[in-house]
Amino acid sequence: MANILWTPDQAARSTLAALRWLTTLPRTVRQDFSGEFVAGRGQTVNVRKPVSAGVAHTYTSVERAARTAITFNELTETWVPVVMDTQVYNAIRLPDDFATFNLESLERQVLVPQAESVVDEVTAPLIDEMEAVASATGLEIALNGLNALAVVTKARRVLNARKVPFADRFLAVGSGVAELLLGLDQLTKVNESGSDGALREGTIGRLRGFTVIEDPALTDDFGVAYHRDAFALVTRPSRQPEGAAKSATVAQDGFALRWIQHYNPLQLEDQSVVDTFVGAATLDATRAVSISVATV
Repeated sequence: MANILWTPDQAARSTLAALRWLTTLPRTVRQDFSGEFVAGRGQTVNVRKPVSAGVAHTYTSVERAARTAITFNELTETWVPVVMDTQVYNAIRLPDDFATFNLESLERQVLVPQAESVVDEVTAPLIDEMEAVASATGLEIALNGLNALAVVTKARRVLNARKVPFADRFLAVGSGVAELLLGLDQLTKVNESGSDGALREGTIGRLRGFTVIEDPALTDDFGVAYHRDAFALVTRPSRQPEGAAKSATVAQDGFALRWIQHYNPLQLEDQSVVDTFVGAATLDATRAVSISVATV
């Protein structure tokens, strides 16, 4: 039987690989907080926001001549709590007749489909945080899309005014907004950009300094322009149970999950479970601004 050839670690890594490459949006925000987890300290993870050193000062020639004392700033370090209260899972029964006669590939027929079903729910808390971001005046695309470029440019200006760093800027959009943006000549298509990075498969292109990401899970007429540090998505695998015949937990590139399999003699079946705890938070709302499509 095919699943006999699999070790728990191989099975868990297979589901992790599927999870990583099926999800684009989470890889545009802050993810890797493994150092913040402390066993026995509850289910809330305190995520550090970027440290602020305040505003720089000037020291004029007059002040130097007068030997005026300089002004010292205080470093500001704050934390945002991310509550890990949602456990996302997919559980599958593998009856003896299916496992004996039909199961050819545990990865293709069981593990990857399980990971695919987990993907949508893993991103759901992040989608909720993004769709709660406030907009700014004038960030509304007309139904015909003629002002789409102007709206994206305005979103760029809003972030610039807030002194958001130029690097790591993204524009995540629903399918309706994506359709309007794809008609822009100024959009640098991903196949023309020369990029072969991890985000390539989910990227529409580059526009006004933003990497444009389409995600069907976002509301159709919604988009959000943001910096990577605006949001956080945290996954944490459950502990390995004492009673499972096979189990493994793996973490890589900000994702973490558990796979377990055990045999249920009462129904003569194996049971395969993929799961993880997940939470999301807005780290800095000033680093994000939403756009929408006009209703009329």
